[in-house]
Amino acid sequence: MIEKYVNAEELKRLLSTLIVVLGALTVAGLFASILVPGLRNANKPPAPMPVKPVVGEPGWLNPAEFPAERGRVIPPVDPKTLLVSSADLLAKGKTAFARDCAPCHGATGLGDGPAASTLNPRPRDFSRSEGWKNGADLPAIYKTLTEGISGSAMSPFDYLSKGDRTALAHYVQSLAPAPARAGSPEALEALAQALAAAGETTPNKIPVSTAITRLVEEFNAPRPLVIAADDQDAGAEILRRVVADPVRAAQTLAGSASWRMGVREFAADVLPDAPGNGFAVSLSTLKAADWQALHARLLKLLPEPGAGLRK
Repeated sequence: MIEKYVNAEELKRLLSTLIVVLGALTVAGLFASILVPGLRNANKPPAPMPVKPVVGEPGWLNPAEFPAERGRVIPPVDPKTLLVSSADLLAKGKTAFARDCAPCHGATGLGDGPAASTLNPRPRDFSRSEGWKNGADLPAIYKTLTEGISGSAMSPFDYLSKGDRTALAHYVQSLAPAPARAGSPEALEALAQALAAAGETTPNKIPVSTAITRLVEEFNAPRPLVIAADDQDAGAEILRRVVADPVRAAQTLAGSASWRMGVREFAADVLPDAPGNGFAVSLSTLKAADWQALHARLLKLLPEPGAGLRK
């Protein structure tokens, strides 16, 4: 129909023009939908930084950061007063549970304490009857409190007195829906003998972070194993040749006392780990006389533990 009004050449020009116009409209649309919003966001004033949450000390959420406590001497106890649950024992156990166990196991023992979500595996839910590692009877729970559970956050509570551990075991049993189980006669007899032992002394306890700090403060690093240039005896010359890392070699000798006992012991200490221990592998090429001279020179240089190269 359109051929009545335009010829083939004009129709071709019109189609070309239409394609150009549609292309321009497409580019304009893309510009409006992609570039313009990006430019607008780029020119926006910077948003204020969000307020950082306050992060407190882990405190009791970290089982290794328990409060410091002095050790004390505890007199012997009568097992008969501990093996059978009583109101006094449950009250004493409840106090210990709130202080030592609730941060992980929760106030009611459901395994939902504040630290539970950070632990793997999660703390035990005492309302469940299955999955007890050592068992749910009294001797078994006492064993768990005394030894802890390897591979979990359940650390030993052996710093508690035997009476406190027994009271805590009774209270843990009271959190379970099933009646408390006393245990086999043999297990009860073994527990009674452990409880009837002579009076005990609970050790001092400090948080792990405090222990690490004190160890660092008390450690005296040995000075590097360096021989003075004017020391020209045979042992000194050999020592200069076989020391690859003076710092590590000094640490190796400071960490062992057996090398002082003789040449054979000295070789057994330093040869297997060379050169990782600071001594060169050329140690293996030394002759017997060289070993004797080297050992004698080291004994002269380090006359006794804690002297010589120590600060």
